[in-house]
Amino acid sequence: MRYGRIKILSAALMLCMLCGCGGQDGSGQTDSSQPVLNENGKEEVRICASLFSTTMQGLIADYNNQSERYEIVPVEFNDGSSWDDQRTRLQLELTNGEGPDLLTNTVLCQIDMRPYAEKGLLLDVTDFIAEQGDFVKNVAEANQIGGRIYGVPYTFSVGTLVTSAQMATDIRNWTKDYCMATAEEKEVSLFIDAPYGWGKEESGLNVLNVLGVGMDGIQLFVEEEQGVSSFEQPEFVRMLEFAKKYLDTDPDMSDDKRLASGEQFCTVAAIRNFSDFSYYSKLFNESPVYMGYPSPQGGVSRLEVDTLYINAASDHKEGAKDFLRFLLSDQVQRKLVAGLGGGFPVKQELLESLWKESQIKVLDDATGYEKGGIVYKPDLMTQEEERIFWTMLEHPIYYQWNNDIWDIVWEEALPFFYGEKTAGEVANVIDSKVQLYLDEGK
Repeated sequence: MRYGRIKILSAALMLCMLCGCGGQDGSGQTDSSQPVLNENGKEEVRICASLFSTTMQGLIADYNNQSERYEIVPVEFNDGSSWDDQRTRLQLELTNGEGPDLLTNTVLCQIDMRPYAEKGLLLDVTDFIAEQGDFVKNVAEANQIGGRIYGVPYTFSVGTLVTSAQMATDIRNWTKDYCMATAEEKEVSLFIDAPYGWGKEESGLNVLNVLGVGMDGIQLFVEEEQGVSSFEQPEFVRMLEFAKKYLDTDPDMSDDKRLASGEQFCTVAAIRNFSDFSYYSKLFNESPVYMGYPSPQGGVSRLEVDTLYINAASDHKEGAKDFLRFLLSDQVQRKLVAGLGGGFPVKQELLESLWKESQIKVLDDATGYEKGGIVYKPDLMTQEEERIFWTMLEHPIYYQWNNDIWDIVWEEALPFFYGEKTAGEVANVIDSKVQLYLDEGK
Protein backbone atom coordinates (compact mmCIF):
# COMPACT_ATOMS: atom_id res chain seq x y z
CA MET A 1 0.00 0.00 0.00
CA ARG A 2 1.22 3.48 -0.87
CA TYR A 3 0.65 5.88 1.99
CA GLY A 4 3.57 8.16 1.05
CA ARG A 5 3.99 11.09 3.37
CA ILE A 6 1.05 10.20 5.61
CA LYS A 7 2.40 6.76 6.46
CA ILE A 8 5.81 8.05 7.45
CA LEU A 9 4.33 10.03 10.26
CA SER A 10 4.67 7.95 13.39
CA ALA A 11 8.03 6.37 12.59
CA ALA A 12 10.07 8.37 15.07
CA LEU A 13 7.76 7.69 17.94
CA MET A 14 8.13 3.93 17.73
CA LEU A 15 11.81 3.98 18.56
CA CYS A 16 10.90 5.54 21.87
CA MET A 17 8.98 2.42 22.75
CA LEU A 18 11.80 0.20 21.63
CA CYS A 19 14.11 2.21 23.88
CA GLY A 20 11.84 1.93 26.90
CA CYS A 21 10.21 5.36 26.98
CA GLY A 22 7.36 5.91 29.37
CA GLY A 23 8.93 5.53 32.80
CA GLN A 24 9.19 1.75 33.11
CA ASP A 25 11.83 0.04 35.21
CA GLY A 26 13.79 -2.98 34.13
CA SER A 27 10.99 -5.35 35.10
CA GLY A 28 8.50 -3.60 32.86
CA GLN A 29 6.55 -2.28 35.85
CA THR A 30 5.95 1.42 36.41
CA ASP A 31 6.80 2.93 39.80
CA SER A 32 5.23 6.39 39.95
CA SER A 33 5.79 6.83 43.72
CA GLN A 34 9.52 7.45 43.45
CA PRO A 35 11.17 8.60 40.18
CA VAL A 36 14.21 6.63 39.08
CA LEU A 37 17.29 8.85 38.86
CA ASN A 38 20.05 8.32 36.31
CA GLU A 39 23.80 8.34 36.94
CA ASN A 40 23.71 12.14 37.00
CA GLY A 41 21.15 12.07 39.79
CA LYS A 42 18.41 13.42 37.53
CA GLU A 43 14.97 12.27 36.46
CA GLU A 44 15.01 11.43 32.74
CA VAL A 45 12.35 12.81 30.39
CA ARG A 46 12.38 11.24 26.94
CA ILE A 47 11.47 13.28 23.90
CA CYS A 48 11.18 11.65 20.51
CA ALA A 49 11.38 13.06 16.97
CA SER A 50 12.46 11.92 13.53
CA LEU A 51 15.32 14.36 13.61
CA PHE A 52 16.50 17.00 16.06
CA SER A 53 17.88 20.15 14.47
CA THR A 54 21.26 21.45 15.55
CA THR A 55 19.45 24.30 17.28
CA MET A 56 17.18 21.96 19.24
CA GLN A 57 20.08 19.70 20.17
CA GLY A 58 21.91 22.72 21.55
CA LEU A 59 18.88 23.88 23.53
CA ILE A 60 18.40 20.43 25.04
CA ALA A 61 22.05 20.47 26.09
CA ASP A 62 21.60 23.96 27.57
CA TYR A 63 18.56 22.82 29.53
CA ASN A 64 20.31 19.73 30.86
CA ASN A 65 23.27 21.85 32.00
CA GLN A 66 21.09 24.29 33.96
CA SER A 67 18.53 21.85 35.36
CA GLU A 68 19.43 20.22 38.64
CA ARG A 69 16.43 17.89 38.66
CA TYR A 70 15.61 16.79 35.09
CA GLU A 71 17.51 15.55 32.07
CA ILE A 72 15.94 15.57 28.62
CA VAL A 73 16.88 12.49 26.60
CA PRO A 74 16.34 12.94 22.84
CA VAL A 75 15.63 9.79 20.85
CA GLU A 76 15.69 9.84 17.05
CA PHE A 77 14.09 7.34 14.75
CA ASN A 78 16.46 4.82 13.20
CA ASP A 79 14.42 1.70 12.69
CA GLY A 80 13.82 -0.44 9.63
CA SER A 81 10.33 -1.72 10.37
CA SER A 82 7.45 -0.64 8.14
CA TRP A 83 5.57 2.57 8.81
CA ASP A 84 2.28 0.70 9.18
CA ASP A 85 3.80 -1.60 11.80
CA GLN A 86 5.21 1.36 13.71
CA ARG A 87 1.89 3.17 13.63
CA THR A 88 0.01 0.12 14.88
CA ARG A 89 2.50 -0.42 17.70
CA LEU A 90 2.33 3.21 18.71
CA GLN A 91 -1.44 3.09 18.93
CA LEU A 92 -1.18 0.00 21.11
CA GLU A 93 1.49 1.52 23.36
CA LEU A 94 -0.45 4.74 23.95
CA THR A 95 -3.63 2.82 24.60
CA ASN A 96 -1.79 0.70 27.18
CA GLY A 97 -0.42 3.76 28.97
CA GLU A 98 3.12 3.51 27.61
CA GLY A 99 5.24 5.44 25.10
CA PRO A 100 7.51 8.52 25.23
CA ASP A 101 7.04 11.35 27.72
CA LEU A 102 7.01 14.08 25.07
CA LEU A 103 5.81 13.59 21.50
CA THR A 104 6.72 15.99 18.69
CA ASN A 105 4.71 16.73 15.56
CA THR A 106 7.69 17.30 13.29
CA VAL A 107 7.55 16.15 9.68
CA LEU A 108 8.24 12.45 10.20
CA CYS A 109 6.81 12.21 13.68
CA GLN A 110 3.08 12.80 13.37
CA ILE A 111 0.05 10.70 14.04
CA ASP A 112 -3.59 11.66 14.16
CA MET A 113 -3.52 13.08 17.68
CA ARG A 114 -7.23 13.88 17.84
CA PRO A 115 -8.57 10.45 18.89
CA TYR A 116 -5.81 10.12 21.48
CA ALA A 117 -6.70 13.49 22.96
CA GLU A 118 -10.39 12.61 22.99
CA LYS A 119 -9.64 9.34 24.81
CA GLY A 120 -7.51 11.10 27.43
CA LEU A 121 -4.22 9.62 26.26
CA LEU A 122 -2.67 13.08 25.82
CA LEU A 123 -2.42 15.47 28.73
CA ASP A 124 -4.86 18.38 28.83
CA VAL A 125 -2.55 21.42 28.95
CA THR A 126 -5.22 24.15 28.91
CA ASP A 127 -4.31 25.46 32.35
CA PHE A 128 -0.59 25.20 31.60
CA ILE A 129 -1.06 27.29 28.44
CA ALA A 130 -3.02 29.93 30.40
CA GLU A 131 -0.12 30.28 32.85
CA GLN A 132 2.42 31.06 30.13
CA GLY A 133 1.15 34.48 29.03
CA ASP A 134 -0.38 35.75 25.80
CA PHE A 135 0.17 33.54 22.78
CA VAL A 136 -0.12 34.77 19.21
CA LYS A 137 -3.76 34.78 18.16
CA ASN A 138 -5.01 31.32 17.14
CA VAL A 139 -1.63 29.60 17.72
CA ALA A 140 -2.47 27.86 21.00
CA GLU A 141 -5.98 27.08 19.72
CA ALA A 142 -4.48 25.03 16.89
CA ASN A 143 -4.34 22.12 19.34
CA GLN A 144 -7.79 22.66 20.80
CA ILE A 145 -10.52 20.04 20.92
CA GLY A 146 -13.84 20.64 22.61
CA GLY A 147 -12.60 23.82 24.25
CA ARG A 148 -9.54 22.13 25.78
CA ILE A 149 -5.93 22.34 24.55
CA TYR A 150 -3.75 19.22 24.19
CA GLY A 151 -0.50 20.49 22.72
CA VAL A 152 2.07 23.16 23.59
CA PRO A 153 3.26 25.23 20.60
CA TYR A 154 6.85 26.42 20.42
CA THR A 155 7.17 27.90 16.88
CA PHE A 156 4.81 28.44 13.97
CA SER A 157 4.68 29.42 10.30
CA VAL A 158 1.98 30.65 7.95
CA GLY A 159 1.16 29.15 4.55
CA THR A 160 -0.61 30.69 1.58
CA LEU A 161 -0.75 30.50 -2.20
CA VAL A 162 0.95 33.35 -4.01
CA THR A 163 0.92 34.41 -7.66
CA SER A 164 1.79 37.39 -9.84
CA ALA A 165 -0.35 40.45 -10.42
CA GLN A 166 -0.61 39.39 -14.07
CA MET A 167 -2.00 35.97 -13.18
CA ALA A 168 -4.20 37.01 -10.24
CA THR A 169 -7.95 37.16 -10.69
CA ASP A 170 -10.70 37.94 -8.18
CA ILE A 171 -8.91 36.54 -5.12
CA ARG A 172 -11.69 37.76 -2.80
CA ASN A 173 -13.79 35.03 -4.41
CA TRP A 174 -11.09 32.37 -4.00
CA THR A 175 -13.38 29.39 -3.47
CA LYS A 176 -12.76 25.83 -4.63
CA ASP A 177 -14.95 26.20 -7.70
CA TYR A 178 -13.45 29.55 -8.66
CA CYS A 179 -9.98 28.13 -8.16
CA MET A 180 -10.73 25.26 -10.56
CA ALA A 181 -12.34 27.58 -13.10
CA THR A 182 -9.26 29.84 -13.00
CA ALA A 183 -6.94 26.94 -13.81
CA GLU A 184 -9.10 25.89 -16.72
CA GLU A 185 -9.31 29.47 -18.00
CA LYS A 186 -5.55 30.00 -17.81
CA GLU A 187 -4.93 26.62 -19.43
CA VAL A 188 -1.73 26.14 -17.47
CA SER A 189 -0.33 22.65 -17.60
CA LEU A 190 0.56 22.88 -13.93
CA PHE A 191 -1.61 24.53 -11.34
CA ILE A 192 -0.15 23.65 -7.92
CA ASP A 193 3.46 22.61 -7.48
CA ALA A 194 4.14 19.39 -5.57
CA PRO A 195 6.00 19.32 -2.24
CA TYR A 196 9.68 18.43 -2.48
CA GLY A 197 10.26 14.72 -2.95
CA TRP A 198 6.78 13.87 -4.18
CA GLY A 199 6.27 11.99 -7.42
CA LYS A 200 3.92 12.93 -10.22
CA GLU A 201 1.04 10.79 -8.97
CA GLU A 202 1.31 12.03 -5.39
CA SER A 203 1.16 15.60 -6.70
CA GLY A 204 -2.40 14.88 -7.81
CA LEU A 205 -3.23 14.24 -4.18
CA ASN A 206 -1.59 17.55 -3.34
CA VAL A 207 -4.05 19.30 -5.66
CA LEU A 208 -6.92 17.64 -3.77
CA ASN A 209 -5.38 18.73 -0.49
CA VAL A 210 -5.05 22.34 -1.65
CA LEU A 211 -8.66 22.33 -2.83
CA GLY A 212 -9.78 21.37 0.67
CA VAL A 213 -10.21 17.58 0.59
CA GLY A 214 -7.15 17.00 2.73
CA MET A 215 -6.26 17.66 6.32
CA ASP A 216 -6.67 21.43 6.39
CA GLY A 217 -9.89 21.32 8.37
CA ILE A 218 -12.22 21.90 5.40
CA GLN A 219 -13.80 18.47 5.14
CA LEU A 220 -15.98 19.04 2.08
CA PHE A 221 -17.38 15.54 1.90
CA VAL A 222 -17.69 14.51 5.54
CA GLU A 223 -20.19 15.47 8.21
CA GLU A 224 -18.28 14.12 11.18
CA GLU A 225 -20.84 15.12 13.80
CA GLN A 226 -23.59 13.31 11.89
CA GLY A 227 -21.21 10.54 10.85
CA VAL A 228 -22.02 10.78 7.14
CA SER A 229 -19.66 10.44 4.15
CA SER A 230 -20.49 11.77 0.68
CA PHE A 231 -17.35 11.07 -1.33
CA GLU A 232 -19.42 9.28 -3.96
CA GLN A 233 -20.86 12.60 -5.15
CA PRO A 234 -20.19 13.77 -8.73
CA GLU A 235 -18.47 16.84 -7.25
CA PHE A 236 -15.69 14.70 -5.80
CA VAL A 237 -15.37 12.74 -9.04
CA ARG A 238 -14.93 16.05 -10.87
CA MET A 239 -12.26 17.12 -8.38
CA LEU A 240 -10.36 13.88 -8.90
CA GLU A 241 -10.40 14.40 -12.65
CA PHE A 242 -9.32 18.01 -12.23
CA ALA A 243 -6.46 16.98 -9.94
CA LYS A 244 -5.20 14.45 -12.49
CA LYS A 245 -5.34 17.02 -15.29
CA TYR A 246 -3.43 19.65 -13.31
CA LEU A 247 -1.00 17.53 -11.32
CA ASP A 248 2.71 18.31 -11.35
CA THR A 249 4.09 16.56 -14.42
CA ASP A 250 7.68 17.43 -13.54
CA PRO A 251 8.12 17.73 -9.75
CA ASP A 252 11.89 18.23 -10.07
CA MET A 253 11.65 21.46 -12.09
CA SER A 254 12.10 24.61 -10.01
CA ASP A 255 9.17 26.93 -9.36
CA ASP A 256 10.92 30.08 -10.55
CA LYS A 257 11.49 28.70 -14.06
CA ARG A 258 7.91 27.52 -14.44
CA LEU A 259 6.45 30.71 -13.04
CA ALA A 260 8.57 32.79 -15.39
CA SER A 261 7.42 30.78 -18.41
CA GLY A 262 3.75 30.98 -17.42
CA GLU A 263 3.50 27.21 -17.07
CA GLN A 264 2.69 27.46 -13.38
CA PHE A 265 -0.12 29.62 -12.06
CA CYS A 266 0.98 29.96 -8.43
CA THR A 267 3.25 28.55 -5.78
CA VAL A 268 2.88 27.50 -2.16
CA ALA A 269 4.43 30.11 0.14
CA ALA A 270 5.59 29.05 3.59
CA ILE A 271 6.20 32.25 5.56
CA ARG A 272 8.66 31.33 8.30
CA ASN A 273 10.56 34.59 8.51
CA PHE A 274 9.77 38.25 7.86
CA SER A 275 12.41 38.30 5.12
CA ASP A 276 10.35 35.74 3.15
CA PHE A 277 8.24 38.65 1.92
CA SER A 278 11.35 40.03 0.20
CA TYR A 279 11.87 36.68 -1.53
CA TYR A 280 8.36 36.54 -2.96
CA SER A 281 8.59 40.16 -3.98
CA LYS A 282 11.70 39.32 -6.02
CA LEU A 283 10.16 36.12 -7.38
CA PHE A 284 7.09 37.96 -8.68
CA ASN A 285 8.81 41.13 -9.92
CA GLU A 286 7.78 43.33 -6.98
CA SER A 287 4.07 42.50 -7.33
CA PRO A 288 3.20 39.25 -5.49
CA VAL A 289 -0.44 38.53 -4.71
CA TYR A 290 -1.05 36.46 -1.57
CA MET A 291 -4.27 34.60 -2.37
CA GLY A 292 -4.59 32.16 0.48
CA TYR A 293 -5.96 28.65 0.07
CA PRO A 294 -9.41 28.27 -1.49
CA SER A 295 -12.27 27.83 0.97
CA PRO A 296 -16.03 28.43 1.04
CA GLN A 297 -15.26 31.81 2.66
CA GLY A 298 -12.63 32.80 0.08
CA GLY A 299 -8.86 32.73 0.43
CA VAL A 300 -7.59 31.68 3.87
CA SER A 301 -4.09 31.23 5.30
CA ARG A 302 -2.88 27.95 6.75
CA LEU A 303 -1.31 27.96 10.19
CA GLU A 304 1.31 25.27 10.80
CA VAL A 305 2.26 25.00 14.46
CA ASP A 306 5.28 23.09 15.79
CA THR A 307 3.95 21.37 18.88
CA LEU A 308 4.94 19.12 21.76
CA TYR A 309 2.43 16.79 23.41
CA ILE A 310 2.72 15.27 26.88
CA ASN A 311 1.83 11.62 27.21
CA ALA A 312 -0.95 11.46 29.81
CA ALA A 313 0.54 8.20 31.14
CA SER A 314 4.01 9.65 31.63
CA ASP A 315 5.53 9.48 35.12
CA HIS A 316 7.56 12.59 34.27
CA LYS A 317 4.88 15.19 33.56
CA GLU A 318 6.44 17.84 35.77
CA GLY A 319 9.80 17.38 34.06
CA ALA A 320 8.10 17.66 30.67
CA LYS A 321 6.38 20.89 31.75
CA ASP A 322 9.64 22.28 33.09
CA PHE A 323 11.30 21.75 29.70
CA LEU A 324 8.33 23.35 27.93
CA ARG A 325 8.59 26.44 30.16
CA PHE A 326 12.24 26.60 29.14
CA LEU A 327 11.33 26.47 25.43
CA LEU A 328 8.73 29.21 25.89
CA SER A 329 11.08 31.66 27.61
CA ASP A 330 11.96 34.73 25.54
CA GLN A 331 15.65 33.92 25.43
CA VAL A 332 15.12 30.39 24.14
CA GLN A 333 12.37 31.46 21.74
CA ARG A 334 14.82 33.86 20.15
CA LYS A 335 17.31 31.03 19.64
CA LEU A 336 14.63 28.76 18.18
CA VAL A 337 13.58 31.22 15.50
CA ALA A 338 17.00 32.71 14.69
CA GLY A 339 18.05 32.58 11.05
CA LEU A 340 16.12 31.75 7.90
CA GLY A 341 13.44 29.10 8.22
CA GLY A 342 13.34 29.09 12.00
CA GLY A 343 9.69 30.05 12.20
CA PHE A 344 8.05 32.63 14.40
CA PRO A 345 7.89 32.80 18.22
CA VAL A 346 4.56 31.85 19.76
CA LYS A 347 4.24 34.76 22.21
CA GLN A 348 2.53 37.90 20.89
CA GLU A 349 4.76 40.45 22.62
CA LEU A 350 7.95 38.76 21.47
CA LEU A 351 6.65 38.43 17.90
CA GLU A 352 5.95 42.16 17.77
CA SER A 353 9.41 42.91 19.19
CA LEU A 354 11.11 40.70 16.61
CA TRP A 355 9.15 42.35 13.83
CA LYS A 356 10.41 45.78 14.90
CA GLU A 357 13.95 44.47 15.29
CA SER A 358 13.86 42.86 11.86
CA GLN A 359 13.01 46.21 10.30
CA ILE A 360 15.95 47.88 12.05
CA LYS A 361 18.31 45.03 11.17
CA VAL A 362 17.51 45.32 7.46
CA LEU A 363 18.89 48.87 7.44
CA ASP A 364 22.23 47.69 8.86
CA ASP A 365 22.53 44.36 7.05
CA ALA A 366 23.57 44.12 3.41
CA THR A 367 23.56 40.31 3.42
CA GLY A 368 21.87 38.66 0.47
CA TYR A 369 20.29 35.20 0.34
CA GLU A 370 19.64 32.56 -2.29
CA LYS A 371 16.49 30.44 -2.39
CA GLY A 372 15.35 28.25 -5.26
CA GLY A 373 17.70 30.00 -7.67
CA ILE A 374 16.47 33.46 -6.62
CA VAL A 375 19.02 35.82 -5.07
CA TYR A 376 17.40 38.47 -2.91
CA LYS A 377 18.22 40.91 -0.14
CA PRO A 378 15.79 41.35 2.77
CA ASP A 379 14.13 44.72 2.46
CA LEU A 380 11.94 46.77 4.75
CA MET A 381 8.43 45.36 4.84
CA THR A 382 5.90 47.60 3.16
CA GLN A 383 2.72 48.65 4.95
CA GLU A 384 0.81 46.26 2.70
CA GLU A 385 3.09 43.33 3.59
CA GLU A 386 2.71 44.16 7.26
CA ARG A 387 -1.09 44.20 6.86
CA ILE A 388 -1.02 40.89 4.98
CA PHE A 389 1.06 39.18 7.66
CA TRP A 390 -1.13 40.17 10.60
CA THR A 391 -4.29 39.43 8.58
CA MET A 392 -3.00 35.90 7.96
CA LEU A 393 -3.19 35.26 11.70
CA GLU A 394 -6.79 36.43 12.06
CA HIS A 395 -8.79 33.52 10.61
CA PRO A 396 -6.46 30.71 9.52
CA ILE A 397 -7.17 27.08 8.95
CA TYR A 398 -5.02 24.66 10.92
CA TYR A 399 -2.48 22.21 9.58
CA GLN A 400 -1.78 20.32 12.75
CA TRP A 401 -3.79 17.09 13.04
CA ASN A 402 -3.16 14.34 10.58
CA ASN A 403 -6.49 13.06 9.50
CA ASP A 404 -7.42 9.37 9.30
CA ILE A 405 -9.97 10.20 6.62
CA TRP A 406 -7.29 11.83 4.47
CA ASP A 407 -5.29 8.64 4.99
CA ILE A 408 -8.09 6.70 3.31
CA VAL A 409 -8.31 9.19 0.45
CA TRP A 410 -4.53 9.03 0.00
CA GLU A 411 -4.43 5.24 -0.28
CA GLU A 412 -7.52 4.69 -2.38
CA ALA A 413 -7.15 7.61 -4.81
CA LEU A 414 -3.64 6.72 -5.96
CA PRO A 415 -4.81 3.93 -8.32
CA PHE A 416 -6.76 6.59 -10.24
CA PHE A 417 -3.67 8.76 -10.69
CA TYR A 418 -1.72 5.69 -11.79
CA GLY A 419 -4.40 4.90 -14.39
CA GLU A 420 -5.48 1.66 -12.72
CA LYS A 421 -9.05 2.69 -11.80
CA THR A 422 -11.60 5.29 -12.89
CA ALA A 423 -12.44 8.32 -10.80
CA GLY A 424 -15.91 6.92 -10.13
CA GLU A 425 -14.52 3.61 -8.92
CA VAL A 426 -12.11 5.12 -6.42
CA ALA A 427 -14.75 7.61 -5.26
CA ASN A 428 -17.09 4.72 -4.37
CA VAL A 429 -14.33 2.84 -2.54
CA ILE A 430 -13.32 5.96 -0.60
CA ASP A 431 -16.92 6.68 0.35
CA SER A 432 -17.47 3.13 1.56
CA LYS A 433 -14.29 3.04 3.68
CA VAL A 434 -14.81 6.51 5.14
CA GLN A 435 -18.39 5.62 6.08
CA LEU A 436 -17.14 2.46 7.79
CA TYR A 437 -14.58 4.54 9.68
CA LEU A 438 -17.28 6.99 10.79
CA ASP A 439 -19.59 4.17 11.85
CA GLU A 440 -16.85 2.61 13.97
CA GLY A 441 -16.38 5.94 15.75
CA LYS A 442 -20.03 6.26 16.79
